[in-house]
Amino acid sequence: MLVLIIPVFLIVAFYRYLGHETPPTVDTTEVYGSVQRAGKFQLLKPEGLPDGWRIASATFTDEILRIGVTAPDDGAMQLVESAKPESVLLPAVVGHDPHDDGETTIAGATWHRWSQGRPGERAIIRTESGRTIIIVGQAKEPQLTQLAESLKA
Repeated sequence: MLVLIIPVFLIVAFYRYLGHETPPTVDTTEVYGSVQRAGKFQLLKPEGLPDGWRIASATFTDEILRIGVTAPDDGAMQLVESAKPESVLLPAVVGHDPHDDGETTIAGATWHRWSQGRPGERAIIRTESGRTIIIVGQAKEPQLTQLAESLKA
């Protein structure tokens, strides 16, 4: 048995050394098409993010778009877009009783910063013309900002 285990460990170590552990990026075409066909809000997509950023998941259910995004240093975030009001989405996405940390301007738009909704997570929220956009996760503030800056119609 030991004779079989040692080669397996060597193969796995060599595979990891060559960097073949990069998870695949999800194709968002179908999900974005569903959002556009529903016509509930104007879709914003992350575009032009640097190497190392990837889309890990994409769903559109109950008129809420959820895009899981991973930054290069494992900053995990979720981009949420919906026509539902902030009062409905905030507790569902950010958590109950979050702390409002004030406003910030990102790419010429006003966003609200939130913390303490769920342990270790922070969020930024933008509400405009029948649409609520939330970026939430355990990422650093600059990563949240960079994702917000990348959103294009």
